[in-house]
Amino acid sequence: MSTYEAVSFQIQQGVAVDLRLILPEDASALQQLLSHPEVQTHIQIRSGAGSDNAQVEKIVNRMLFAFDPCALHAGIYLKEPQKLIGIVALQHWNRREGKATLGYMLDPAWWGCGLATEAVGLLLNYSVHTLGITKIEGRCRGDNVRSERVMIKNGMMLERVVPRVGSLDDVMKVFTLLHK
Repeated sequence: MSTYEAVSFQIQQGVAVDLRLILPEDASALQQLLSHPEVQTHIQIRSGAGSDNAQVEKIVNRMLFAFDPCALHAGIYLKEPQKLIGIVALQHWNRREGKATLGYMLDPAWWGCGLATEAVGLLLNYSVHTLGITKIEGRCRGDNVRSERVMIKNGMMLERVVPRVGSLDDVMKVFTLLHK
């Protein structure tokens, strides 16, 4: 796979969820997800010109319409009814070195149901066996026990704990999945 080649993402089917490219008609659901206060405490939206809503809209448009050879965003869709409930992504994807950073978020209404664990497992499997990625790193805040469990259940190992940027009393836990 070349460094800038577009990836034709194939639907990944799970038991309760499917992963597929996010459709433009799901822009509103994606915007609601990114704007949810409980989700925003766990993600970083880089500040810039404009309101928080404008920043969220930029992210939604980037996920839906922009080609980024260093990222792959997939929607997490419930099987029945087919409904967008989250996203899972590869970010900072270095194709030459076979490394990427895992990102995911789920609508809080579905927290604790095993859906994030299933979705992350589907993406990790696709990343390793189809895309040839050999090192995937995931991060979560020190107090985000649910996210930590998602990564551990999917075979990721705690690699290090680092101070969280902008916080004197919080840490970031870094998990890694290595595949040779």
